[in-house]
Amino acid sequence: MQNFRFMRYILPILLLMSVCMTGCLNSEDDNTIISSDARVSTFTFQTDTANPGLKAATYKIEHRSDTGLIHSVDSLPYGTRLDSVIPLVTYMATPGIVNFVLPDTTITSTGVDTMNFNKKPIYLHVIASDMETEKWYLIDIAAHQTDPNLFVWQCLTSNLFAPASIPNCQTKAFRINKQLVVYVNDGLSTSIYVSNNGEDWEQKAAHVGTLPVPCHVRDIVQHNDTLFYIDGTYLYTSNDMLTWTAVDYTSASFLPINMLMSYNGHAWCLLQDKANEQLQLGVITDSIRPLTNIVGMTNGYLPQTFPINDFAALEFSTSSERPRAMIVGGRSMNGDIVKSRWNLEYTVHTEGAGVYRLKDFSIAQPTFKALTGVSIIQYEGRLMMFGGTDNDLAMRSDILYSDDEGMNWYLPDTASNQMPISYISRSNQSVLVDDMSNIYVIGGESHTQTFGDVYRGFLNSSKWQ
Repeated sequence: MQNFRFMRYILPILLLMSVCMTGCLNSEDDNTIISSDARVSTFTFQTDTANPGLKAATYKIEHRSDTGLIHSVDSLPYGTRLDSVIPLVTYMATPGIVNFVLPDTTITSTGVDTMNFNKKPIYLHVIASDMETEKWYLIDIAAHQTDPNLFVWQCLTSNLFAPASIPNCQTKAFRINKQLVVYVNDGLSTSIYVSNNGEDWEQKAAHVGTLPVPCHVRDIVQHNDTLFYIDGTYLYTSNDMLTWTAVDYTSASFLPINMLMSYNGHAWCLLQDKANEQLQLGVITDSIRPLTNIVGMTNGYLPQTFPINDFAALEFSTSSERPRAMIVGGRSMNGDIVKSRWNLEYTVHTEGAGVYRLKDFSIAQPTFKALTGVSIIQYEGRLMMFGGTDNDLAMRSDILYSDDEGMNWYLPDTASNQMPISYISRSNQSVLVDDMSNIYVIGGESHTQTFGDVYRGFLNSSKWQ
């Protein structure tokens, strides 16, 4: 009896609720907006902690009048897997049907579909809610297939000059008018070889008679389009690499010791004051001019441990875009191999006056070995140091890296970022960088031979730009 009375009251309520729900559903159906817009609004992939490259990418949508295009702004990072991914797509309007068309199958999208994006081509087919309007998109998504931090090296030639090994021979390479130019001196004469690609070489001159004999060609310095050389008395200059003009500095108050580098709009050289035999820095304009107002020098003189030959010197730009020069290793006046790493920087004060500052960076890394005959370049934002001979006279084939503008140097954690196994340890190699981010390592010397080989290398990521 009690159950009957309960049902008597509850049934009318249930019937009323049923009617209301039916009315609401009919109202919803009646207000549904049928759209003819089949365009895609956004595209991405569902993030996966085991596949972080998916999150790093950004994607662009080009609607186009025919087949649209969905693509990543750049290829996804190396190592990103695309064989099992979930695409996430939003639309300008709620679509009717969405299909992913792969070469071997068509997947009607549910929004959580796992797909293999390594299969090409892949199309997105969107049918608008009017079930008539449709839009096709080609999806072009790819991941880098090579390690961006890997160097690729190739030996272009083993015999730049013949014979490949000449006792007491020196080499020095330059880039002049987009050509590779190599000077070779065998102790008796200087010859010149040129190449457009590093592989095919032509002898430009068999004997440069306007250079002294012997000529330490590895001491030649290039500044803009002019070559400079010093032999202790004369300053030699050339604007065409073939003809050299000599200026006698016998009567000067200093002895020109050696060329140093090109830096901050000048060719720099090393001098010795005749009055006290102290070392000086000089710049070459119309003539050689000693510099005595450099901060870090003592009374205008360099320390006796400053290198005078077999050093590496490089002008480069700092992260703050200041011109800086670095002088690494070499031999001092008494012939000792030095471990100093000198930095020269030009600072402009707010009032407009500028000052040069010289500082030894070896204090920052006291474990850095004394080296001679190394080569330094700036490449893709970092400094790289090649080869050389240490204080134990051991030849090096490795490459050292610096990410802090030369204060600290380290070996990379992978052998892949070293010279190839065919490269023999050496000193005094020439290292150049061309406009296409190619590195050329040319020539050099061991204890027993002079090398006539040419290696070309590049960082994979440098070719992606």
